[in-house]
Amino acid sequence: MFQKNSARVINVRTIARSLAAVMVIGLVIGGVILATHWPFSQARVTKDLQESFPATVTFQKFRSTYFPHPGCEAEGATFARLGRPAGTPAVVTIQRLSVEAHYLDMLFRPGYVARIVMQGFRAQIPRLGTPLEDTGWKETPSKTRIGSVIADGAVVEIARADSREPLRFEIHALKLGDVSRNEAMSYEVFMHNPLPPGDIRSSGKFGPWNSRDPGQTPVKGEYSFRHADLSVFEGLAGLLSSDDSFQGILQHIEARGTIDIPDFMVKHSQHAVHVSSEFHALINGTNGDVALDRVSASFLHTNVLAKADISGHAGEDGKTANVDLSVRDGRIQDVLLLFVREPKAPLNGVTSFRAHVVIPPGERPFLEKVRLGGEFGIQEGQFVNSSTEASVEMLSERARGMKPDSTLDPQDQDRVISDLSGHVDLHNATANFSDLSFRVPGAHAQMHGTYNVESKAIDLHGTLKTDAEFSQMTSGFKSVLLKPFNSLFQRKHHPGSRLAIHLLGTYDDPQAGVDLTGKRSHGGKAASGAN
Repeated sequence: MFQKNSARVINVRTIARSLAAVMVIGLVIGGVILATHWPFSQARVTKDLQESFPATVTFQKFRSTYFPHPGCEAEGATFARLGRPAGTPAVVTIQRLSVEAHYLDMLFRPGYVARIVMQGFRAQIPRLGTPLEDTGWKETPSKTRIGSVIADGAVVEIARADSREPLRFEIHALKLGDVSRNEAMSYEVFMHNPLPPGDIRSSGKFGPWNSRDPGQTPVKGEYSFRHADLSVFEGLAGLLSSDDSFQGILQHIEARGTIDIPDFMVKHSQHAVHVSSEFHALINGTNGDVALDRVSASFLHTNVLAKADISGHAGEDGKTANVDLSVRDGRIQDVLLLFVREPKAPLNGVTSFRAHVVIPPGERPFLEKVRLGGEFGIQEGQFVNSSTEASVEMLSERARGMKPDSTLDPQDQDRVISDLSGHVDLHNATANFSDLSFRVPGAHAQMHGTYNVESKAIDLHGTLKTDAEFSQMTSGFKSVLLKPFNSLFQRKHHPGSRLAIHLLGTYDDPQAGVDLTGKRSHGGKAASGAN
């Protein structure tokens, strides 16, 4: 019995020794393999990075780590872009880089890295279109898969032309998950946007990266944009908030969302209005061009439908916005309040219009660079300015052969301008009117000319058809003297008169009169006239 038990003990010990020997041999073999194929040596890491990115990669300090996890740590990493002139700043610098893996993954999931942490990440992107020399570099497909990449506190700077400061994106927090060549990676980012300045939070999926045609890379996600300060754009002010969801490929991203600006303002007017809108857009993520195929915006009591194209053009630094606007049964006072300084808009009424607006890039003031062309119509228009309203009322009474009445009811519908319509072209802060026509009781006017949005200078000329004869448009002895001239201004086959008229001066002090010669002087005023 004792001998049997002793034999069993010896057998167990023999088996244990054999297993230990196998384990030792395995560890020795594994050690030799790891020593000769250690994936986290400086040479191996440098080689892998340079095969994945067109850059020369260097480190100031580098050390491999073995316990408690395999990996490496590096300081002062630089990525110098291939094909750029000598002395050009590195495209990417990283103050500290930490790579962490697991031994079991190394045995059963070769190429898998659990975590990469980058501290002090900074990218300096050259201006779009900067030429690069052909270096012959070709990407070597990487089999590395990364569980997560963390780059909190990163900074991305994009150079601009004309010696302007680069656009600086401050990334407060960034996490990428499931990073690999052949699978879509997840992302979460919280960052500060430079233009307009504001905070963006976004999450979604990106990839897999299509190296042959990057524009075909899939993308999907959602974002929120908060506290975007529009005052960085010349002539505008307000804080914008936006929420959006998007999907598609990088070259053709479909986005739907909302925009809310509680205090939108054209600075020239100093009138803040609440603007809210919904939009559907198509975005080219490779160049930043945006096509808004539908925007519905509301402010005060007016709704605007719009389509827009915001894109870059050869020879221009920046993007040009082309916008088509339409309003149906809106309020003209809501629209005018965006552009005038007065406490109230100069004209009230129901309006419908269509317009094409062009906003080119550049630093010129908004009202000087914006261009607009469109057709408009206003019903039941009433001027707010007392001087202008008095001029219109006097015009109406004289057109009917009535003596001006200074005791008018402010609600008298005879003071209403109807069928006000025309075509306008706005350029260099000056509105050029053509086919401008309107009716007041007893008269129908057709005019053309200009109105300067900044100086409020008026220079309008045209014709006035009245119900009354020429001499009836004044009174007393002057009326008797003018009777012989009735035939000169008589409308053919119709009672009343046809006069050449002008409206000069400024909006605050308009001067209406009759151009007896029907011509203008070189100075822009009537050659002769009578008020």
